[in-house]
Amino acid sequence: MRSFCVLVIAFCGHYDLVWTPTFNLTPFGTATQSSMWSKYYGPENAIRPPISNKFSEGYCTHTYFQPNAAWWMFQFSFGAAYITDIAIYYRENLASRMDGFKLYVTNTSTIPPDGYLCYEDPDPGLPNITQTIPCNQLGQYFIYFDDKGSQQSPTRYDGPVVELCYVAINDNIASESIVSQTPRGSQPASLANDGNAKSCSITKGTTVTLQVDLQKESIVIGVYITFGESTTREGNHTLYASNTSTSWQSGTILYKETSLPSEINVYAVFRYLTYESPVEGLFSELEVCEIGIVGCPPSNYGLFCNQSCPENCNGPCDLDTGKCIFGCLNGWHGDKCEQVCQAGTYGKDCLATCSTHCLYPQCHGVTGECLVGCNDGWQGFDCSQTCTDGFYGINCQQVCSPLCLLRPCDPRTGECIGGCVNGLQGFNCTEVSAIKEDIGSPVIMQVGLFTGGCLFGAVIATLVCCIIIKKRQERNKQVKENTTTETQRDDQQHYDDVKMENISTYQEITIDSTSKEYDQINAAYINH
Repeated sequence: MRSFCVLVIAFCGHYDLVWTPTFNLTPFGTATQSSMWSKYYGPENAIRPPISNKFSEGYCTHTYFQPNAAWWMFQFSFGAAYITDIAIYYRENLASRMDGFKLYVTNTSTIPPDGYLCYEDPDPGLPNITQTIPCNQLGQYFIYFDDKGSQQSPTRYDGPVVELCYVAINDNIASESIVSQTPRGSQPASLANDGNAKSCSITKGTTVTLQVDLQKESIVIGVYITFGESTTREGNHTLYASNTSTSWQSGTILYKETSLPSEINVYAVFRYLTYESPVEGLFSELEVCEIGIVGCPPSNYGLFCNQSCPENCNGPCDLDTGKCIFGCLNGWHGDKCEQVCQAGTYGKDCLATCSTHCLYPQCHGVTGECLVGCNDGWQGFDCSQTCTDGFYGINCQQVCSPLCLLRPCDPRTGECIGGCVNGLQGFNCTEVSAIKEDIGSPVIMQVGLFTGGCLFGAVIATLVCCIIIKKRQERNKQVKENTTTETQRDDQQHYDDVKMENISTYQEITIDSTSKEYDQINAAYINH
C-alpha cells in the first residue's frame, strides 16, 4: 500500500476558488516550448503557481509570433501517464490569440504532433481563457499546439503564439463520470464535475444524496469534494462505495462522522461513490462545486497509472503489482492471466472440462466450443447431442441406408443394427442375401406371426361362408328337384299314353300295308 493513497474530503467555502480537485501530474516532468520571448517567459512558468490568468513576467509563458506554428510541450519523467483532463489558464483579455488551439497526447515529441488529438477549438467564436478539457488518454507527452494565428485588427495579423499562465495535467477519473443527485434540485448535478469550482450543483430535501458513476469498477486512491456555503454541515456525513446504483447503502462505508477530517487512508475498488448528506431540522441542503476522484481506470496501474494491466484481466489489476484482482477472463489463468487454458480445459480460471466427444481434445478456451468438430455420432456446439434418427458419422452429416429394416442405424458407424429388408444383407444392407428366407429378428417373427394369424383367420372366415352358401344351395336344389320329379312323372304318364296310342295306330297301319303289299307280290309271282 503506497503512503499517498488517501481519501481527502474538503468542505470549502464558496469564494473565488477556481481549483479542480485532482491529482496533478505536472510536478513529475519537464516543459519546453517552440521559442521564448525573453528569459522571464520560460515554459516552466505554466506549471508553477499561482493558478491565475494574470499575465506578468515570471508567471506566464510567451513565445515569439511564429509564421507557421507555436507550441508548448510537457514530457512525463516516468514514461507514459494516463491523462483524464487538462486545465488551462490562458493570458487574460487575449482569447483571440488562443482561437483555434489544439491539444494532443502523444508518445513522441514530433512537431506537428502525430498522436492523439484530445481537443480542437471549434469555430465560430472565441474560446474561454479558462477551461478544463477531458482527454482520457495514455501518453508520454502533452502538447498545446497553435497553427492558426489571430487577426487583431483589419490591418494587423499576429502569427501563432503561446501565452499560458497555468496548466494542470490531471488524473481525475471523475471528469468523465456521470453525476446524479436526489432530489434533482435547482442546479444540475453535472456542475459538480465540469472542471469549474465556481459552478455548483444545488439541491434540497428531507433525504439528500449525490452519486458519482465511474461507469466501470476502478481503483480509487483519493476523493476530493468542494462544497458550497449552503451545504448542511451538522450531523453525520457518510460516503459509500458500491458496485450498484440502488443498493449503495449495503456497500462499503468509506467515512461516517459528524465532522470531516482533512484526510483518511483508503484503498477501494468500486463503481459508484455515494454521498449522503446529514439532515438538520426538516431539510438538508447540498451544494457541490467540484468532485475529484484520484485513481486508475480499470486498464492501468502503477504510481502514475502509466502501466497497462494485463489484457486478460477480468477488471482492474492491483495498483502496485499489476496482478488481476478479480481473476482472469475466460480461457486464461495465472497471476497476470498470461497463460492460456491447457488442452481439455476452458472457462473461468480454466476449471471447466472440454467435452469428451470433441474430435480434438482442446476446445475453445472461452466458450468450450469443439473447434474441429465432433466424434462420430455426436453434434452440437460442444458435441453434447447424439445424432438424430436417420443420421450418423462426423457431425451427423451422413444419412442412414434406406435399406435398413429398422431405424435408426448406428449413429457412429451407420451400421443397420436392426437388420436389412428381405433379400439383402451386409454392414449397410447393400449386398444380396444368399438365403432368401427371412430369418430376421424377433420383431420380424412377431410381424410374421401377426400376419399369419390374420391370414389364417381370413381363411377360416372364408370357409365358413362357403359352407353356409353350399348348404343353402343344396337346400334350394332339393326343393327344385322334388318339384321337377313330380312334373316329370306327369309328363311321363302322358308320354306313355301317347306312345301306346301311336304304337297301336302304327301297328294297324303296318299290318294293313304289309298285307296288301304281300298279296300283290304273291299274285305277281303266281302269274309269272
